[in-house]
Amino acid sequence: MEQEGSRKWRLEQLLRRQKSKQKISYGLLFDECIEALGVDVVILSEETSERIRNELTIAYSFTPWGRIDWNYTVNKRNLRLEIDLMPALNSMNMDTGFPIYVIWGGDYPVLQTNLQKVLSALDDVLAVDFDTFVYCPSNYVIEFYHEGEITLGIERSDNFEYPRKHTKND
Repeated sequence: MEQEGSRKWRLEQLLRRQKSKQKISYGLLFDECIEALGVDVVILSEETSERIRNELTIAYSFTPWGRIDWNYTVNKRNLRLEIDLMPALNSMNMDTGFPIYVIWGGDYPVLQTNLQKVLSALDDVLAVDFDTFVYCPSNYVIEFYHEGEITLGIERSDNFEYPRKHTKND
C-alpha cells in the first residue's frame, strides 16, 4: 500500500516536471511574428511585461475602450502609412536607436527589440492582435489601431524630458 502511494507520488512529480518543461504557446501568429523579427528580440517575462504595460498607462492616458487618449498628448501626428513613421520621427529629431517595446491589447508577453526590426516585419507584428503599441519609454509611442489608424505621440501633457538626437545647433 505504501509502495503504491510512493509510486503515485513519483508519477505526479514526473508529470509536474514534464509540464514545466513545456513551452508556453501564444499561437501561430505570435510565433510567426517572433520568427519575422529575427534575432535580438526578447520575450519579456509576465512580471516585466506587466511593468512595461503599467509604465505605458502612466505615461499616456487611455480611454475606457483601450485607446490612448490623444487629447492629453501635446505633440501627436496621425499618419496615413507606416512608411511615414521614420520620416516623422526624424523630422522631430527623435532618436530611433533606443530599444522599443511591442505591446498588444491581448494577453501576450511584451517584446523588446528595435524600431527598424518592427517596421521591417510590421505585417507580422500587427497580425498578432487587434491593437498594437510600439513604446519607447520617455521618447514616443506609436498606436496601431485596429481600424487602420496610426498615431505617433511624442510627449505627454506634463512635458516630461525625453531623449532627442543632438544636432549641430545644440
